[in-house]
Amino acid sequence: MKLVLYGSFNCPYSLLASMRVDRLSESGVADVEWRAVVHDPDVPKQGVRVLGDLAALFDRELDEIRGLLRGEEAYEATPPAVQPNTTLAVAGFSATTGDDADRLRAQLFDALWVQDLDIGDAHVLHGLGCPVPPLSPAAEQWRSEWLGFDRPVVPMLVLPSGTVSRGLGALKRLAEFGLDGATAQ
Repeated sequence: MKLVLYGSFNCPYSLLASMRVDRLSESGVADVEWRAVVHDPDVPKQGVRVLGDLAALFDRELDEIRGLLRGEEAYEATPPAVQPNTTLAVAGFSATTGDDADRLRAQLFDALWVQDLDIGDAHVLHGLGCPVPPLSPAAEQWRSEWLGFDRPVVPMLVLPSGTVSRGLGALKRLAEFGLDGATAQ
């Protein structure tokens, strides 16, 4: 089964989607094409300190996500000190293909949500082995496609039939595919 998932490195829900996508791929249940998008282009280039309302928002989101975990799922995410502008991370990811892209996606999420690294910083990305090219045509196409959907949110899952699941619905579908090998419709 071929799935497409739009996600943002700045989104803790997309982190859970990434983890579930990896399990689906590893088990052979689905081939998932991850399309990274900058879902909040208003984050300044230097990022935003995670304080006050933003810190409270991340705390609420992380608590909600922990309530969504199934079976043996582990979720080690903590709020980062800085919410990065992810344009460079998306550019680097979009320039990477195949298994390397899957590894880089997981590294970028881990760097931000577990290691508290600023993935908006070119030096941090270089240290992760992430190329820092200009935004590629692929990244621009992904964003354009994503914005073309009714209610573009992340994560957003597109099934082979064209059916779109958004947010918590996408996470639920990914979990169900992983738990029982359900067929996408």
